[in-house]
Amino acid sequence: MRTASEYRKSLEEADKKPYRLVILSHDDAQDPNKTGDLIRNKAKKLKIECILGEFVGAYISEKDDGLYLNTFPVEKGGAVAEPDPKVKAKYDNPFKLNAEDTIIMSRGLGTPGVTGNKSWYDMIKDFEYRGFTVINTNECHDICSDKVMNQIVFDRYNFNTPKTVRVYHSEGSDEALKELDTKFPIILKTGSGSRGVGVVLVETAASLNSIVQLLYRENEFQDILLQERIDTEYDVRVIVCADEIVGVMKRPIAEGDFRSNVSQGSKAVTHTLTKLEAEESLAVARAVEGLLVGVDFIPAKDRKKDRPYFIEVNSTPGLIGIEDTITGSIVENILNKLREIK
Repeated sequence: MRTASEYRKSLEEADKKPYRLVILSHDDAQDPNKTGDLIRNKAKKLKIECILGEFVGAYISEKDDGLYLNTFPVEKGGAVAEPDPKVKAKYDNPFKLNAEDTIIMSRGLGTPGVTGNKSWYDMIKDFEYRGFTVINTNECHDICSDKVMNQIVFDRYNFNTPKTVRVYHSEGSDEALKELDTKFPIILKTGSGSRGVGVVLVETAASLNSIVQLLYRENEFQDILLQERIDTEYDVRVIVCADEIVGVMKRPIAEGDFRSNVSQGSKAVTHTLTKLEAEESLAVARAVEGLLVGVDFIPAKDRKKDRPYFIEVNSTPGLIGIEDTITGSIVENILNKLREIK
């Protein structure tokens, strides 16, 4: 029988269980790969073997001794040198993969056929099939990247949200507005979009009708949601990793704007959740089956007694803003937490 000290030592060794990390991302001009680079740097500090790969050009190869990932090298800062038509494409050294000790983190997966290749999506699906731990699964990404599906999940599990309705067609703004049954101004959101892009404050019914018609003219398959505006001075971003809250920040409404995204100029500050807010945020992360997600909500007036208004869940949350906000390193906390899921 093991002594208490031997048992504690075994737990400590289990906590230090080594794993290897593959981050697959896309360095887009509108969404540069800063978070991926930050995670890679912190992994190096913690002596976690890690590669940051670019989705464009990535492929899996099989050799006698196993499976390998091949990607273009990602430079310091997250930039990727695009292939030169006059020079043979230069790949990084192949990175050996093993489902038993390798975690795949997909960032910048995008929407297949819109902001990302279908093959990127299929690659992650193949990793899931091969038994790899993937952060996050395609199912989680499908929910979080689609505001309509996000709302469906919120409703399915009876989470508190601002009143929300969908515009069903290009001439359906009046009908949707009647169903919403709230005062102007209201919030209009397109079905996809991030970093506050695709979110519009609408002041009148006439403006709403014009915006809806314009959006449908640009894309006849555009999904549009209308949402009541909750009067608030800030919203909250909660980072959940493996069913544990690892970071929280408060994002005041940006000056001269109605949005609170750090990317839109909001200056984040540290924040402490109430017990109810923490419990609800964890429940939301479980509902989308996310291993690493950002949960966004607007606080209730009575934060201790009333449930917060959940806005959305992000399956690839940016970590730059919160890393600079909280004490310590949220990225190091996440990387250490990931040891528990292998």
